[in-house]
Amino acid sequence: MSVPTPSNPNSDYADSPLPAGYGGMGAPARPPFSKRAIAGFVLACVSVFYLGAMGSLGAILCINSLTEIRGGRARGRGLAIAGIVVGLVSFILYGINFFVRRMVS
Repeated sequence: MSVPTPSNPNSDYADSPLPAGYGGMGAPARPPFSKRAIAGFVLACVSVFYLGAMGSLGAILCINSLTEIRGGRARGRGLAIAGIVVGLVSFILYGINFFVRRMVS
Protein backbone atom coordinates (compact mmCIF):
# COMPACT_ATOMS: atom_id res chain seq x y z
CA MET A 1 0.00 0.00 0.00
CA SER A 2 1.32 3.47 -0.84
CA VAL A 3 1.58 6.35 1.60
CA PRO A 4 -0.47 9.39 0.58
CA THR A 5 1.59 12.53 0.01
CA PRO A 6 0.49 15.72 1.73
CA SER A 7 -1.08 18.43 -0.43
CA ASN A 8 1.49 20.93 0.87
CA PRO A 9 4.84 19.16 1.27
CA ASN A 10 6.49 22.27 2.79
CA SER A 11 4.05 22.32 5.69
CA ASP A 12 5.01 20.79 9.03
CA TYR A 13 1.35 20.22 9.72
CA ALA A 14 0.08 18.66 6.51
CA ASP A 15 -3.18 17.59 8.16
CA SER A 16 -3.91 21.10 9.42
CA PRO A 17 -6.92 22.87 7.83
CA LEU A 18 -4.87 26.09 7.53
CA PRO A 19 -1.91 26.57 5.18
CA ALA A 20 1.55 26.89 6.70
CA GLY A 21 2.22 30.28 8.26
CA TYR A 22 -1.44 31.03 9.04
CA GLY A 23 -2.43 30.85 12.68
CA GLY A 24 -1.39 28.12 15.03
CA MET A 25 1.53 28.05 17.38
CA GLY A 26 4.17 28.54 14.71
CA ALA A 27 2.81 31.85 13.43
CA PRO A 28 5.09 34.84 14.05
CA ALA A 29 3.63 37.62 16.17
CA ARG A 30 2.92 40.85 14.29
CA PRO A 31 4.55 43.96 15.73
CA PRO A 32 2.25 46.72 17.01
CA PHE A 33 1.51 49.91 15.10
CA SER A 34 4.04 52.68 15.58
CA LYS A 35 2.68 55.18 18.08
CA ARG A 36 4.86 57.89 16.54
CA ALA A 37 3.32 57.25 13.12
CA ILE A 38 -0.19 57.47 14.58
CA ALA A 39 0.60 60.68 16.49
CA GLY A 40 2.31 62.23 13.47
CA PHE A 41 -0.60 61.39 11.19
CA VAL A 42 -3.12 62.84 13.65
CA LEU A 43 -1.06 66.03 14.02
CA ALA A 44 -0.75 66.33 10.26
CA CYS A 45 -4.51 65.93 9.78
CA VAL A 46 -5.29 68.45 12.53
CA SER A 47 -2.85 70.92 10.99
CA VAL A 48 -4.84 70.95 7.75
CA PHE A 49 -7.75 72.66 9.54
CA TYR A 50 -6.09 74.29 12.54
CA LEU A 51 -2.54 75.57 13.18
CA GLY A 52 -0.92 74.73 9.84
CA ALA A 53 2.59 75.01 11.27
CA MET A 54 1.99 71.80 13.21
CA GLY A 55 2.14 69.96 9.90
CA SER A 56 5.91 70.12 10.04
CA LEU A 57 5.92 68.52 13.50
CA GLY A 58 3.62 65.75 12.26
CA ALA A 59 5.88 65.13 9.27
CA ILE A 60 8.97 64.98 11.52
CA LEU A 61 7.28 62.45 13.82
CA CYS A 62 6.35 60.31 10.83
CA ILE A 63 9.88 60.47 9.41
CA ASN A 64 11.26 59.36 12.79
CA SER A 65 8.76 56.51 12.94
CA LEU A 66 9.97 55.16 9.57
CA THR A 67 13.28 54.13 11.18
CA GLU A 68 11.37 52.13 13.79
CA ILE A 69 9.19 50.59 11.09
CA ARG A 70 12.13 49.69 8.83
CA GLY A 71 13.80 47.96 11.77
CA GLY A 72 10.82 45.63 12.07
CA ARG A 73 9.92 46.76 15.59
CA ALA A 74 6.64 48.31 14.45
CA ARG A 75 4.30 48.49 11.49
CA GLY A 76 2.39 51.32 9.85
CA ARG A 77 4.58 52.34 6.93
CA GLY A 78 1.63 53.56 4.86
CA LEU A 79 0.33 55.63 7.75
CA ALA A 80 3.75 57.22 8.23
CA ILE A 81 4.07 58.07 4.53
CA ALA A 82 0.56 59.54 4.49
CA GLY A 83 1.42 61.61 7.57
CA ILE A 84 4.54 62.95 5.88
CA VAL A 85 2.63 63.94 2.73
CA VAL A 86 -0.32 65.51 4.57
CA GLY A 87 1.97 67.32 7.02
CA LEU A 88 4.22 68.78 4.34
CA VAL A 89 1.29 69.85 2.15
CA SER A 90 -0.37 71.49 5.16
CA PHE A 91 2.83 73.29 6.12
CA ILE A 92 3.40 74.52 2.55
CA LEU A 93 -0.18 75.80 2.28
CA TYR A 94 0.19 77.50 5.67
CA GLY A 95 3.38 79.21 4.47
CA ILE A 96 1.76 80.40 1.25
CA ASN A 97 -1.24 81.69 3.19
CA PHE A 98 1.02 83.45 5.69
CA PHE A 99 3.04 85.30 3.04
CA VAL A 100 0.02 86.20 0.89
CA ARG A 101 -1.73 87.74 3.91
CA ARG A 102 1.42 89.78 4.72
CA MET A 103 1.66 91.06 1.15
CA VAL A 104 -2.00 92.04 0.91
CA SER A 105 -2.09 93.95 4.22
